[in-house]
Order: sequence, then structure tokens, then C-alpha cells
Amino acid sequence: MNSDTEYKIWEGDAPGSNSKNWPWPNYKETWERAADRNDDLVKWVTEPTIKVFLPEATKNTRAAVLICPGGGYNVLEIDKEGYRVAQILQELGVAGIVLKYRHYDVFAARDDGQRAIQFIRSKSKEWDINSDAIGIGGFSAGGHLALHCVANLSPKVDWTPDMIDKIDDHPNFLMLIYPGTKLPEGVTIGTNIPPTFISVAADDKLAEKCITLFSTLQEIKVPAELHIYQNGGHGYGVGTLKCNCSTWIELFVNWLRTNNFIYE
Repeated sequence: MNSDTEYKIWEGDAPGSNSKNWPWPNYKETWERAADRNDDLVKWVTEPTIKVFLPEATKNTRAAVLICPGGGYNVLEIDKEGYRVAQILQELGVAGIVLKYRHYDVFAARDDGQRAIQFIRSKSKEWDINSDAIGIGGFSAGGHLALHCVANLSPKVDWTPDMIDKIDDHPNFLMLIYPGTKLPEGVTIGTNIPPTFISVAADDKLAEKCITLFSTLQEIKVPAELHIYQNGGHGYGVGTLKCNCSTWIELFVNWLRTNNFIYE
């Protein structure tokens, strides 16, 4: 298959994705160019998909990351915090799989994240991925989505189950890059959180919350690693010329290796 094939993750329409739940009746997916840079943005998603970037066979570590771009649940930074990240991971031997999720509601986004994990597991043999080395990660709101996917969960929207619904939707690890950490009321962090990698800049207003999350994970004995860059602000993506924060990707892959999610 092509290295950037896109797949629908739900059979038919995504559950609850209709005009009754959309912010307005003619809510429709729209793509645009960021005004200040050469990046594509997508907003008003109603049909969630994944775009798959598989490494070459000679580089394949058999680990995979479902990548959730940020954008404050208003837009998806699909290039900056999606495809660009996936392509670098692909070069490093890790399958990068970008989730284009519904962002009009945090619970719809959560359902898309969990369903995408199940979909990837259903394809793990075909894509030569270790089904026990499939993680989810994200940036800002996408990191919030990743964390929400593994927290103690509130009820999902009802839908008619299919074969993929029988597959485990729990990721094996988290990759949280300057994540939002304030979960919906009643949704809490517990010992079901998998091993977690966190990266943030000290001059990001979310830095203190990332430190608190790391401390919580330490208290409940969840393996975790936290990297705080001196500067970089919020939204550095794969790194900027103003900071040395591009090293987080190599640190993350080394962390996967340390935690035995990569077998070489």
C-alpha cells in the first residue's frame, strides 16, 4: 500500500455525527491555509479518518503511534502537528498514523480516538505492526484527547457494534506533547493509564500542569518520562529555530526502546 493511505475508521457515518449534534446544520469539513505559515488546517470534521505513514521494511520497529493534532477543538493543525510528525516517525522506523477527528465535542473526539486504536489493531498483521506496541499521542488539544482516551471514562454514544468493536481500544503508551490536562467533569486519571512520555516548554502556560500530571503518574506508579525545554512556547510542533525542542522525537523513540515497545 502507499505510505500515506487514508481510511475511514467507522462503517457508515460516525455515531452521533449528524445535524442534531453539530454546532450548526450545514457544518461541513473545510480546509484552509494558515495565515502566518505554510501549513494546512482542517476544521468542521464530520467523517473521521486516519492517514497511515508506514516505515520501510528495513527500518520497521513495528511500533505505531496514533497522532492527534491540536487546535483547541476548533481546528486541526493537520500539517504541523500531524503529517510532519508522522513523516519523521516513519523515517525513524515507527508507523505514524494521523487521526482527523471530530472536534465539535470532546466525547465525539474521544470515541474517534478509541475507535482508531481498534482499527489499527485490526490491521496490525497487514501493516506489520506489533499489536502490543500501539500508542496514542497528541499536541495541545490532541494531547488532551489522548489522555481522555485512557482516563476513567464516562458513557459513550450508543452505536450498533461491529467486528472492530470487539478489539481492545486501550493504547499501550501515551505521547503527550504540551498537552491539555483538564479532563471533563467526572473523568479521572487512574492506574489504567499506560506508560507516558511528556514534553513541554518551560515558557508554556501548560508547563506547570504537565509537571502536576507527571507527579500524579509517579504517585500511582505509572512509568513516565517528562522533558521540559527552557523555551519554545506553546505549539512548537516538531521544533522551531528559536528552541532546541526538536530533539523530543528522538527522545521519544529512545523512550519506546527503553520501555520495550521497540524490538530490534
